Amino acid sequence: MIEGKIRLETSALEKTVFTDVKWTDFIIGQILMNSVKYRSNEPKIEIYGLQNQNGVTLMIADNGIGICKKDLGRVFDKGFTGENGRASVKSTGIGLYLCKKLCGKLNLGLSIASTESRGTVVSIVFPRSNMFE
Repeated sequence: MIEGKIRLETSALEKTVFTDVKWTDFIIGQILMNSVKYRSNEPKIEIYGLQNQNGVTLMIADNGIGICKKDLGRVFDKGFTGENGRASVKSTGIGLYLCKKLCGKLNLGLSIASTESRGTVVSIVFPRSNMFE
C-alpha cells in the first residue's frame, strides 16, 4: 500500500466481534490485496464499521477500476477471473472464492458491490450471534 501510494482512511472501527482471527485476517488481507491490485490513478481505500441490531458490518471501499457489471455475479466462483483480471493483472480467480467459502464456515456474510466508475465496496457481516458481549 505504501509503494502504491494508497491513501487509507478508517473510521468507526471500535466494534467488538467474536470470530477466528487467523481466517478473518486472511479474508480482509485478500480483499485489501484486490483493492491494491485493481487501484485507480489516485488510489484510496476506506475501512469502516457499521453496527445495527443484527450485528456488525465491516465495509472496505475503494475507488479502483471496479468490476464489470456482467462479471459481478460471478466474482465468488472458483477460478473466475473476470474481464479486468484477464486484461490488467495476473489473476487466479481463487482469492474471493476462498473468502466466500471461509465466510460460510465462520458464519459471516460476504457481499460485493461495484461500478466501473466508482470502485468496489465489500461488506463482511458479523452477525449478532457471533458478537461478543
